[in-house]
Amino acid sequence: MTPRDYALLAQEAYSATPDIGKADSASRAIVRTTAEGLCVAFPGSDNIPCWIADLDILTVNVPGAGDVHRGFWGAWQAIAPEVLSAIGDQPVTLVGHSLGAAIAICAAISLTLAGKPPLMVYGFEPPRVSPGAGVRTLLAKVRMLLTRDGLDLVTDLPPDWDQAAALTEIGTPFIPFPNVPDHMLDRVIPALS
Repeated sequence: MTPRDYALLAQEAYSATPDIGKADSASRAIVRTTAEGLCVAFPGSDNIPCWIADLDILTVNVPGAGDVHRGFWGAWQAIAPEVLSAIGDQPVTLVGHSLGAAIAICAAISLTLAGKPPLMVYGFEPPRVSPGAGVRTLLAKVRMLLTRDGLDLVTDLPPDWDQAAALTEIGTPFIPFPNVPDHMLDRVIPALS
């Protein structure tokens, strides 16, 4: 499967009935079996609980990872037991767009701390999840593709925080300064082609 295929799974996570969690929450995921194995995909912000999670930028200390965005970590923790049960001992690829990318990174933190790192994390247009280097250090050996389309503004938020890994630049800017249109998955998918 290609990164574009995984971006299509991230897109499906927005419209499909969640296999885990509730559709009207920030905490939900779909579980799919692909040619490369099990995949869990988390949708991004499309309802009020998602926006509340996005804006909860206080931090929580996660032993072994350091400070993590409280809203993202809380959204992950609400479904973590179900996701971990669905994964079991299988290798897994984690996928998400925007808030979903941040939740995928939080899931990678949990799995890595448990000694079962994911096969891969595809984070399309992720916001930053930590004000320190703890998450990046913990996940240094986890294979990740985190993208930034054009001049996506969301990948720079919160300011002065760190991404979990280096961003891969894709696409061309919609306009020549940081913007939200470049954040949209409808622009990311063609940029991956």
